[in-house]
Amino acid sequence: MSEENRQENQQASQLPAVRQPEQLVPIELPEVHQRFYDKLRAKIEAFIKDKGVNDTVASYILLAPDLFVLLARLLLDKRVGVQSKAVAGVAVAYFITPIDFIPEALVGGFGLLDDVILAVYALRRILVDVDEKIVREHWNGKDDLLAVITKVVKSADDLVGKKIVKKLEETLFRKK
Repeated sequence: MSEENRQENQQASQLPAVRQPEQLVPIELPEVHQRFYDKLRAKIEAFIKDKGVNDTVASYILLAPDLFVLLARLLLDKRVGVQSKAVAGVAVAYFITPIDFIPEALVGGFGLLDDVILAVYALRRILVDVDEKIVREHWNGKDDLLAVITKVVKSADDLVGKKIVKKLEETLFRKK
């Protein structure tokens, strides 16, 4: 056995044991969340149609309902830890509250861009502690969740500006 193989084996033996995933439990979305999803989806689609929003921006705005539902489901999942639930709770509250960095009341559907970005940053944090399979189980979006997260993170500065992205990060990752 070469020295390189020995080092790889030694490193592999120092890795933590991989826990077998628990049985997946389907979770139904409570009616109040479903109503919010339906209203939000209809509102976004009407805004896009009325304002003639370009396809690229529309694709980001249309992520809002799917991200909201995902975060709401994670809040209800007993397999998700308290810290991850707190992060999901902050993101869900940000969706619901009328006061945020880009208020929907002033700019319509464009105001959901900051909500989408905050949700994606929250999911990145949640995926550190929660098994990816659990998170994917709750995802109803048509695109791959990790691809969506990557796409939004890469485009965040262009969508809302660096200042707002920084404020969103500070909102979500406040140091104690």
